Amino acid sequence: MSYSHHSNYLKYYEVGRLNWLKKIGFSYFKMEKNNIILPVVESKIIFRKPAYFEDKLKIKTTLLKPPSYSLEFQYEIFKDQILINEGYTKLIFFNKKNNKPIRCPKDIADTINNS
Repeated sequence: MSYSHHSNYLKYYEVGRLNWLKKIGFSYFKMEKNNIILPVVESKIIFRKPAYFEDKLKIKTTLLKPPSYSLEFQYEIFKDQILINEGYTKLIFFNKKNNKPIRCPKDIADTINNS
């Protein structure tokens, strides 16, 4: 059985983030249609134990603080209720049209702060 490649963990974090956004009522696809993107500008990965192909993993995604120009997330990945990985990402709100950072849109900030 082969190990899951270390680069996959950033993809797992993305899945966790997208599910987190969906859970509070936002679609990343719709945000992009409104010319808002969230590029990752910082990440940290802590490997505790390996994951293997076809392992069933659970991703816990936590927003660390209210949004401003950025969103900061913490991730915990579990296999059979055992913590195998921890991570962090910082993303910035970015206007896709002019390639400039923007403040978190009010509707998104209000939803996040009220969830």
